[in-house]
Amino acid sequence: MRAIWAGFVSALMMVGLATAGWAQDGLQRFEKELKPQLELKSFTYKTGTAVGTSGFVLTDVVAVVPANAATGDKESTIKIEKFTVDELDFDRLKKDAKDDEAPRFARLKIEGMTGDDEIFTALAPYGVPKLPVDIALDYNIDGKEKVLTLKTLEVSLRGQGKLTLALVIDGISDKSSAMDDGKLRTASLVIDDTGLISKVLPAMAKEQGIKAQELVDTALGALAGFAAAQGAPTLKALDAVASFIADWRAPKGPLALGLQPVKTAGMDDLDKIMEPNALVDVFGFTATYPATKSGAAKAGPAK
Repeated sequence: MRAIWAGFVSALMMVGLATAGWAQDGLQRFEKELKPQLELKSFTYKTGTAVGTSGFVLTDVVAVVPANAATGDKESTIKIEKFTVDELDFDRLKKDAKDDEAPRFARLKIEGMTGDDEIFTALAPYGVPKLPVDIALDYNIDGKEKVLTLKTLEVSLRGQGKLTLALVIDGISDKSSAMDDGKLRTASLVIDDTGLISKVLPAMAKEQGIKAQELVDTALGALAGFAAAQGAPTLKALDAVASFIADWRAPKGPLALGLQPVKTAGMDDLDKIMEPNALVDVFGFTATYPATKSGAAKAGPAK
């Protein structure tokens, strides 16, 4: 009996060792399953480290995009200081994956992305230098329950500003050919400006032959007109928005916007937005700003 048991244990160990040999880590899967599909002239990195079976970290990435119509018929180079993938749906991204099956999850971060393509110099005419871009993405699609959860989509232009979006939408399937009409459950957007607006707005106004403050006053005037018919809860949120707009030269903190409809909202509900207090009562709108001034929404442009 002891000999039989010893033989059984030995067999299990051999199977375990063989399985460990077959298993691939996240970096190996990227190299084998995804990298060959990249339509790039070259893709190199200085160091690569696996993160479990579906993640990896690459440093000093250099990707050369071949010349095409989108790049003005010339090659372009993208550089990334650090590319971190914590989780990725490799099975839905493989070459032999079904076309109608969308990737169900991804959690990744791109740090210090720069490039010589026009998109990286798009803000140069507005006085914004070419700066590294940081991007974070974390989402999941529950195909059975048909729920898309975007935990984070963050885009940051270093030293200038950052946008952070999160939302939950019902009625979204992981089957690309079977997506139903989405209904918003919750959403949030945080605008953290640290210099971008003060550079871009004057340049945009100059193109139109006016001053930046005129654009700001127009926005505040429109907001005041909308606020005139609103109740206290809606005015509280609008005061935050108006105060942030008025502080465009140097915002005193981030503007945080939120939506949480009483009943999940779809496109058909947008016609209700002009109804008094529908912004809060129907769509669950909230807004906060550290330097909110009471009455700012109704006040309109500064006299």
